[in-house]
Amino acid sequence: MAQTTIYPHEIGRDLIPELATRVYSSQLDSFREAISNAFDEGSKQVALAIRKDKIVIEDWGVGIRDYDEFRKFGQASKKSRSGEVIGEKGLGKLSLLNLGNSVCFETNNQRIGMRFYMSLAGFSKPVYGKRSNSFVDHIGTRITTTQLTCRVDVKEVVTYLKKAFGLRLAQGAKITVNGELIKPKSTLDPKESLLFMLQKSNSAAVTGNLKADKEGKGIVDVYIDHVFVTSVEIDTRRNFSGWVNCNALTPETSRNNIVQNEPYEELISGLRRYVTRFPLREIAIDKHKLLLSKELNTLLKSYIKDMKVSVKSYKNMNLNHGSSSSRAKTPPVTGKNDVKTMKLSSSFRSSNSQDSQGKRSATEDRNNGGTNIRWEYADLGNEKGPIYFVPPNTVYCNTSNDLFKFAMMKSRYYGPNWVRMLPYLARIAVEINGESSRLSFDQFYIKVDEATRYFLRQKRVLG
Repeated sequence: MAQTTIYPHEIGRDLIPELATRVYSSQLDSFREAISNAFDEGSKQVALAIRKDKIVIEDWGVGIRDYDEFRKFGQASKKSRSGEVIGEKGLGKLSLLNLGNSVCFETNNQRIGMRFYMSLAGFSKPVYGKRSNSFVDHIGTRITTTQLTCRVDVKEVVTYLKKAFGLRLAQGAKITVNGELIKPKSTLDPKESLLFMLQKSNSAAVTGNLKADKEGKGIVDVYIDHVFVTSVEIDTRRNFSGWVNCNALTPETSRNNIVQNEPYEELISGLRRYVTRFPLREIAIDKHKLLLSKELNTLLKSYIKDMKVSVKSYKNMNLNHGSSSSRAKTPPVTGKNDVKTMKLSSSFRSSNSQDSQGKRSATEDRNNGGTNIRWEYADLGNEKGPIYFVPPNTVYCNTSNDLFKFAMMKSRYYGPNWVRMLPYLARIAVEINGESSRLSFDQFYIKVDEATRYFLRQKRVLG
């Protein structure tokens, strides 16, 4: 075969503003990225000064060693370093342009002192000092952002950094804002132990601190490189809380979520097995809530089948793993018209064939090609939607959400119970397809409209 000449991609100037203002949606991300870069450069402390006319972020790391390398984006050079490195592709510095139009870098790398500026147009030519401490009187870097484009709420920044870097703070790192030291949350227990290994991901360790908690709602804070990324509902049937750290996970570019790849799926599967040691919660589910959930499940199951949606599932996961005392059993619905409260402590699954107890065998799961959807109940109030999807295969009915309560109200003026949940069910139907993450905003909601019409046709409301 004849050789083909390959011309590398060239980045146009219009891409930089796009990366700077669209990848990181919040000004808070800018502070996180700057502090993460400081920790990556070996700094044990970071000082922020937030004023009306400027924002200064100073660290005591190794300083900027190579101006030309610093200007580059998209090279995952940091990951070649030993130890935990938070940043990866060098995009974080662009997030500073969310705060202001001019960013000044002053650095002392022990060999030379250097000063240069960054704007949306690019980087200025560096000015070198005659001495290493010409601009910064210690080894490290000072970043000063001016021409501010937004108002920064200091209290909001402190609250955010306390969450994002709570573990690092508990492990000895120091962050100050306007001279005040940020302290980790008193409820955060930094004691860390090995929970299990990810066998499919180069035997990566999953460490953390999970414990029984009467106030816990089965939600786990997930950290990568000991920096908070997101919270995930693992098993809302159980009373536990805590955090896990897994460096095999891949954060999305904005670091506000996790790429749902094989390590992520293996993590979730392992956590669901691990937490079966914790006590079951008593969530009161009456017959009408159960019937609504089953009605929504039937609609969703039909959509998945007719639209040929491929749903990921944990084929080898045993949800009742553990001792017999911890196994969940679903109580039967008794009575024709009574609304006797049931303590529902297990999920029901979408399936075409179930045994007399509503359980499904592992063989049937395998034959279904891994399209099993789990439905769970939660009482997370208005922090979460009335029903919502947690990838890759769980739908939660948030019974304490005001809109879920509205859906359960008995009034002929409001229409059937299921129709009040239709906007949320249509969104879930689209989100279940892993390809939905590639859709634009407009494309996503066109799909939601299509799913809504599908459900209305299923109920013979539309022809």
